[in-house]
Amino acid sequence: MIEINLLPEELRKRKRAPLNLENLDFEMDKLKLLIGGIFVGCLVLLIVILSAGSFIRKSQIMRLKAKESLIAPQKSQVEMVDKEVNLLKNKLKTVGEITKRRFLWSQKLNELSDMVLPGIWFTRIYTDSSERLMIQGSVISKKEEAMATVGKFIKNIRAHSSFFKDFSNIELKTVQRRSIDDKDVVDFTIALYF
Repeated sequence: MIEINLLPEELRKRKRAPLNLENLDFEMDKLKLLIGGIFVGCLVLLIVILSAGSFIRKSQIMRLKAKESLIAPQKSQVEMVDKEVNLLKNKLKTVGEITKRRFLWSQKLNELSDMVLPGIWFTRIYTDSSERLMIQGSVISKKEEAMATVGKFIKNIRAHSSFFKDFSNIELKTVQRRSIDDKDVVDFTIALYF
């Protein structure tokens, strides 16, 4: 029997083509190739992105190291200034503690000069950071040994109650003996602890 379809071409039902396994295999190969290409492309893109990130970080690190090398001399100067500031703060603290004392320095120095024995002269009087009054001097003695004169001077300081009341202890720190024209000269340092 012959069938005649009078419908226009675009309205006609189309018959499905029979399943062709050869075409299907070809389509699967194309699909596999496409998926493999996409996967490889993603891997390449990922590697490029990671490499670019690494390159950017390396360049940032290089710039920071260059900045650090430019700042290094200034850093050492700042550290030196910081050390000086700390030293000055310690000195100011010591000066502040000394000025808090309840005595007049002029009175102490006057009493000290009254106790000086003949043949003794001072070369330096100062306070240090260990809360001490340091007296450096020399002694020359014609009649007796110079060390005995230093001992008498220390004994006079300890016995002078108005002078010694602000100190807890007195100590002979250093002694150096020398001779000048057959005369015995002793350089000494005495520490008075506040």
